[in-house]
Amino acid sequence: MGIARLADVIKEEAAEAVNSFPLRQYRDRVIALDASIAIYQFRTAMPKLFNRNGENISHLQGLFYRTLHLLENGIKPVFVFDGRPPDLKQPLLARRAEAAGARRDAAESRRAENLPRPLKQDCETLLSYLGVPYVQAPAEAEATCAALVKSGKVWCTATEDMDALPFGSLRLIRHLSSKKNCEVEEISLPDILQKLGMTQEQFVDLYILLGCDYCGKIWRLGPKKALKLLQQHGTIEQVLQNIDPQKHPLPANWDLEGTRRLFLQPEVADPGRITLEWRDPDPEGLVRFLAHEKHMNESRVCQRLQRWQEAQSKPREAQPKQRVPREGRRQRKLGEFFPASKRARPPEVPGPRPSRKRQKLQVGTPGEAGSPDPGK
Repeated sequence: MGIARLADVIKEEAAEAVNSFPLRQYRDRVIALDASIAIYQFRTAMPKLFNRNGENISHLQGLFYRTLHLLENGIKPVFVFDGRPPDLKQPLLARRAEAAGARRDAAESRRAENLPRPLKQDCETLLSYLGVPYVQAPAEAEATCAALVKSGKVWCTATEDMDALPFGSLRLIRHLSSKKNCEVEEISLPDILQKLGMTQEQFVDLYILLGCDYCGKIWRLGPKKALKLLQQHGTIEQVLQNIDPQKHPLPANWDLEGTRRLFLQPEVADPGRITLEWRDPDPEGLVRFLAHEKHMNESRVCQRLQRWQEAQSKPREAQPKQRVPREGRRQRKLGEFFPASKRARPPEVPGPRPSRKRQKLQVGTPGEAGSPDPGK
């Protein structure tokens, strides 16, 4: 795909469209996240985390920490899941599956389009306990994210996939993480078009020339030359008339019109029928699901929920003053649904259950102080 090539072209030719901001700058903003890309990263880029049943739960840990980090920064996330991949993407998916099989890690290298149903359902359950909405896209998640941005329901798209821009997302943020002082890269589509002197249709043509998921790349046509030719001639058809077909042959089965339609008229979830609501989180449900059902370390789950509460219960005046969102229900402070407490661990956040060994030691010594053994 032309992700790296497009990013390089933008940074070289439209540097003004790329800026870095601290994550807290997006307080009170609604951000659409490509859920499948995030899950794929959690399962491949992070150290694998297996529970006592041998189940890889890295994606649940990553999603849990990432979502809490966003909420701590006053951000309203909405996760968008991929639907059925377009037919034009099948050759690429076949190549990815073949490469994963050659590495003997097909299960862990499985791309977003092929998320197993149980894995996806676990993520949806976790988001429900966190009180965070999610949307099922009929096809590509980035396309539905872009539609939500254009409709005004969402401020920007958060994904590492540059496809969000040719799909029409007005703003794209990348390099999102759970680091305390996280800074993200924001790319403005209107600024790109203005700087390059292109329409959205021409920008889509540029992305196709650079190489995308839906069709192959023209041989020996580099990023700088592709941009120059498109700025001179306006469309791919005109570019093809002004290059040597022997030197720059077209890929086999090159469906230019079909690829254009996928970007300019994509199949998306109707933003007008989507209601985004953020509910109060359910700490007991989170502990029950993550620690008791999925066997994530119970002490860590409780400690993370405690830090979340402590961060949200700080006076709002101590937080940087940010922009007010255009729409959406007010994000309640966590202190409004968790009463303030001077104790180290508020009673509303369930503590880890004592181990059976600890319970036996306590038999016959009532009143003896003992801290619960962390869950495993």
